[in-house]
Amino acid sequence: AASRARQGRSTMDRAPLEKLLPVGAAIASAVAALYLARKLLAKTEWVQVGEVSGLQVYPVKSCQGYSMKTMHLDRFGAVNDRRYMVVDENARFVTQRQESNMCKISAIVPNDGVLFLSAPGVDRCTVDPMFTQGEAATEPFQAGIWDDEVMVVDQGKEVSKWLSAFIGRDVRLVAMARGFTRPTSAKHTPKDAEGQSAFSDGFPLLLATTESLAELNRRLVAGNSDAIGMDRFRPNIIVSGAKGPFVEDSWKRIRIGHEDMHVVKPCSRCKIPTTDQATGFRTEEPLLELGNFRAKKHLRTEVGDAVDVFFGQNVCHTRPGAIRVGDKVWAEVTVYPFL
Repeated sequence: AASRARQGRSTMDRAPLEKLLPVGAAIASAVAALYLARKLLAKTEWVQVGEVSGLQVYPVKSCQGYSMKTMHLDRFGAVNDRRYMVVDENARFVTQRQESNMCKISAIVPNDGVLFLSAPGVDRCTVDPMFTQGEAATEPFQAGIWDDEVMVVDQGKEVSKWLSAFIGRDVRLVAMARGFTRPTSAKHTPKDAEGQSAFSDGFPLLLATTESLAELNRRLVAGNSDAIGMDRFRPNIIVSGAKGPFVEDSWKRIRIGHEDMHVVKPCSRCKIPTTDQATGFRTEEPLLELGNFRAKKHLRTEVGDAVDVFFGQNVCHTRPGAIRVGDKVWAEVTVYPFL
C-alpha cells in the first residue's frame, strides 16, 4: 500500500512538469525566432563619435614627435612617421625600452624631406636622407624589428656619431630602403586595408581619445600619483568628444573626414608610457593603474597575454589620403529594430 502511495505521489509530481515542457519549448522557439529576426533586420549606420583634436608624427622611432594640422597618408601610414630607426651593432632596433633618454631627441622633417635632430646640450644634426647606393655604408642591408627582417639604408657616419654620443652606446640611424615592404598581421588586417607599416611596432596608425586619458588620470590622482600627458602613449590620431572613456574599444570601422579606416586591435603597452617624455625618468605608473582596469581579463580580448595592459587602438587605413585637425570622426554601428 505504501509503495502504491509513493508511486501515486511520484506520478502526480511529474504531471505539472510534463505539462510545462511544451510551454518551455514554445518559449525557446519564440526567443530563437526573435533573435533571428533581430539579426536579419539589423542595419548599419554611421554615427559621429568625436572629432580630431590632434595629429602627431614621430619621424625616428622612439624619439620625439611633432604635431601638425594636416596629416597626409601613404601606404605605410602617416607620411614621415617612423620612417627612421636607430639600430645597434647587430642591426637590431633600439628604442626607449632600452634607452630612455631617446625621448629627449627631437626629430623634425620639414617639407624638403631633410631630417633635423636636436637634443639638450648638443649641436643640431642634419640628415639628408640616403635611400640608394652611395658610399659603402649606405648599401641596403637587413635590420631586425621585433620578428621582422626589413631592408634598410644606413644614414651615414655623422649622424651615427651624433646619436652614439648622446645615447651613450654605438648605434646607427637607418631609413627604409627603396622597395621597402613590411606587411601588417594578416590575422588582424582587413582585406581592403593598405596592410603595410614602416618602423611602428605593428600597425600604421595609433589612435587614442582624450576622454580615456582623462579617466586614467582621474584614477592616477585618486591613487596619489601624478597625472600624465598624452605624449606617454605616442598616438598619431587624438580624438576628443567621445561619449565616454574607452568607448573606442567598440569601434571597428571609422571614417575621419573622407578617409575610411579599420580599428583592428587594442594596443598593449610596454614600459615606454612609464617614461616622462621630457626628462627620461621612469616610474611604475601608469602601468600599475592600467593593470587595475585595462588588463586582458577586463577587456575580454583575444589579443595579448594575461599580463598585458591596453591603452589606445591600432588602426589600418584603406588608401592614401589626408586627415585634418577638426575632422569629424564617425563610427559604423549596428542598429537593431527592437531589443
